[in-house]
Amino acid sequence: MKRHTSLAAAAAFLFAVLGSALGADPKGHTLPTRDGRCAMWIASEAGPQPGESTTWSGDCRNGLGQGFGVQELVRADRSRLRYTGPVRDGRWHGRGRLQQFAADGGLLHEVAGVFEHGVEQGVFNELFLEHPQNGPLDAIRQTGRAFGPDGVQVQQFYVDGAAVLMCAPDADCLREAAAEGYEIREAGPGEAPR
Repeated sequence: MKRHTSLAAAAAFLFAVLGSALGADPKGHTLPTRDGRCAMWIASEAGPQPGESTTWSGDCRNGLGQGFGVQELVRADRSRLRYTGPVRDGRWHGRGRLQQFAADGGLLHEVAGVFEHGVEQGVFNELFLEHPQNGPLDAIRQTGRAFGPDGVQVQQFYVDGAAVLMCAPDADCLREAAAEGYEIREAGPGEAPR
């Protein structure tokens, strides 16, 4: 599969904010849920951090989260990540939504699309909101579209968790990705990826 050689500036920002891992074999660790009944995988360049905790509302099998549910990761600084969607073996797997919240509860960033084994795969609709923690959104505004007074909506195409192109929501990311030589694997609404 052909790889794109340059990442959008906002893609680098996205991974710094969310802590997503790049590449086909993403780095991360499993973290036991607060109630101790199962564990969930966390995409991260670093190991478990002091004060980090997670919850999972779905089923557990063999000590790992399974099925549909909500996972919430709370960091030591009280910022949070919330994933809503299907999970397989403790990893996000299927069509889901990931939201990032500041310590004060304000929504910072939201992505929706198909996850495979814990990382983004294919076309994602994303919403970036203005917030002091985010800094300026000028790079995102170059390719995105204003979404209300304080946010920008974009589409990004991911390969194994790495953002490889960004476009405005009304552009055709799938066509552009195919023209670049990417294999398009997008699951339908109720379909989980392989």
